[in-house]
Formats: sequence, structure tokens, C-alpha cells
Amino acid sequence: MLTISPQALEYIKTRNQAIYLELPPLIDCCIHLREAPIIRFGAPPNLAAYKTKNIDGITVYIPDDLPDIPLTIDLSSFFGYKRLVIEGWRLA
Repeated sequence: MLTISPQALEYIKTRNQAIYLELPPLIDCCIHLREAPIIRFGAPPNLAAYKTKNIDGITVYIPDDLPDIPLTIDLSSFFGYKRLVIEGWRLA
């Protein structure tokens, strides 16, 4: 289940674009590890590997292989630089 925090929702609406989650490559040599998805604006390059969902009026492209765990898209700010982040991700 994917949700969007109110702060992130406001920020996304100011950009007036869809967003998508990009999964980093899986590290699978001696450990099984995948870092948190990166949130990008626009449409993904390979639409066939994504499902489209409307969350609070925002078009979100979700990778087919995203684990089914509760995740929240939130807004992080550092010295005025804002970016979207995923909360609730587990590395393993």
C-alpha cells in the first residue's frame, strides 16, 4: 500500500506532473539487498514494467516488482532543497 503525505502531495501538485518509483538494482551476491526506491517526476522509460495508480489525484507509476509493504511518499527538505523520499522501506 502506497500513500502520500500532505506535504509531499502539495509539493507534487506544484510540479503538475506524474511521479514514478524507480527501484535500484538488486545486490544479490553474498547478501540480498535493495535500497529504497527513488521518486522521479514524469513517466518511466519502460511503461510495460509499471502499473498506474491514482493516489489523491496524482498519477503514480508503481514498478510491478515493488514489494507489497506499507510505504509513504514524504517530503524532505535540507537548506531549502526539497526532494521526495520513501518512508517505511526495509533493506532486506
